[in-house]
This record gives sequence, C-alpha cells and structure tokens, in this order.
Amino acid sequence: MISIILVSYNSRGYLRNCLEKLAPQASAQRCELIVVDNASTDGSAAMVREEFPDCRLLGLEANVGFGAANNRGAEVAAGKYLLLLNVDAWPGPGCLAHLAWVLDTDLSLGLVVPRLRYPDGRLQFAWAPETGVVGEALQKLRNPLEPQSWNHRQLPAVLRLLLGPGWYTAACMMVRKAAFDEIGGFDEKIFMYFEDVDLSRRMRLAGWKMQMVWGAQAFHVKGGSQPSDRTELEYRRGQLYYYRKHRPRWENLYLRWRMRRKFGRVANPERRRELLKLLD
Repeated sequence: MISIILVSYNSRGYLRNCLEKLAPQASAQRCELIVVDNASTDGSAAMVREEFPDCRLLGLEANVGFGAANNRGAEVAAGKYLLLLNVDAWPGPGCLAHLAWVLDTDLSLGLVVPRLRYPDGRLQFAWAPETGVVGEALQKLRNPLEPQSWNHRQLPAVLRLLLGPGWYTAACMMVRKAAFDEIGGFDEKIFMYFEDVDLSRRMRLAGWKMQMVWGAQAFHVKGGSQPSDRTELEYRRGQLYYYRKHRPRWENLYLRWRMRRKFGRVANPERRRELLKLLD
C-alpha cells in the first residue's frame, strides 16, 4: 500500500485541487491519504473534514515545519511506500503505480521521483547537483535554461560524475518507508528548505540508491504552497544549517562572508537586522 502524505499550511485552495486530482489514482491504487495540517488559520482542516472524509487528518497545534510535519504523517502511515507530495503538486496518469513498480523491482532503491513539469507542460528540475559552493553555483547557471531537455538528462549525467549523486526534490517523492524510518526521516532542525537535500544525502550515506523515473511524471506549481513573508529567512536559515552539518569549514566561511555582504545591502533596516542575526 502507498501512504500519501500532504503537509498543508494556509493553502486550502491548493490542497483542495491536489486532493481532487489525486482521487482517481489514490482510489485505483487503494492508497492511504494523510493530510497533516500545520495549524492553518484558513479553514483548511475543516475543508478536508467536510469535503474529503476518507482522508486521515492530523491537525497539529503549531506550525512545526515541512519536515517535522511529514515525520508526523509517516509515524501513523501504514503503507509500504510513502508518497511525499506538496499540496501545489499532483501526479500525472499512472504515476503512482509506476513509481511503486520501480521500488518493487529494485529493493536497493530508497527513494524515487517522477519527471516534474510545470502545469503548462514545461520541464521542471527534480534533481540538482550536490549542494555546496560549487554545486549551488552550477545550479544557478542551469536555472535560466530549465526548459531545455539536455539540462535534465545529459548535463546531470556529467555533473554526477564530477560532483556526486546530488539530491532530489520532495515536491513529489516516493520513499520506501523502511528506508525513511532507518535514517530517522527528515531532520526536524530544518523548518523549511534544504530538508530534502539533507534527506537525500543521509539516504545515500545509509547505502540506499535514489533514482528519477522518466516513465512517470508529476506537475508542480512551484512556490504555491510557500508562505512568502518568511521565505528568504527560512531558506537562509536552512542553508546555513545544512552547510554547518555537511560542508567543509572553508565553504561555511565563504557562505557566511557572502551572506554578510548581501544582507548588509538590504535597504529595510529591520529586515537587514533580521537577516544579519542569522549569522550571529
């Protein structure tokens, strides 16, 4: 069985759309649907109870972050596989069955992801090179050419040889529950951003393989479920934590130097102080 985990925070419209698009595949595959509500104030939980009574709703008393909320869902999940899915994403036809079949076929795989597309059909990154000073610089060079097919197949093959296996986004990710439990799920010290980078790295270090499944595809609005008022702050907090945890000292020093220069140029003094405080 597949347990589908959706983490929602004040994203009622996206959540409803996701659940409606999920319904046919979830029913065909006899999936377990788990919605973890991160203390939303927009009526998301009530909407799930009223419109999707077959979903298991976990209402949290506080917003604990994306990774921690997924962990709460995984704790109660009964499925052999976990589909971690953003509420602004949905699987294409046959996606769930194909991902599960690949995991069934290769027991060394810990996680698989489908090919990602924007709602208009353009290709979207589901894989990125190893996160670090070099990897992030290369990813910035890739970003303007995201729609190009070679940027999703040929170039990643080269970057893997140079930098290592890289990481996969949790926008739509199917994980073997045994592997997820073995590594302890998401690192709950990361509130939002870099939690999938960290998960991919720990999955690899534990000996599990990861793979993109080109025969399966999913669609992702990208950014639709993110609270914009704290996006940069949480992104930088997660980035600093990931570098401290996994990257060499010189990269940490370089990152902090670069951030200090960038934050020092922020015009709003209150915002500037808030960002610079991350470096204390």
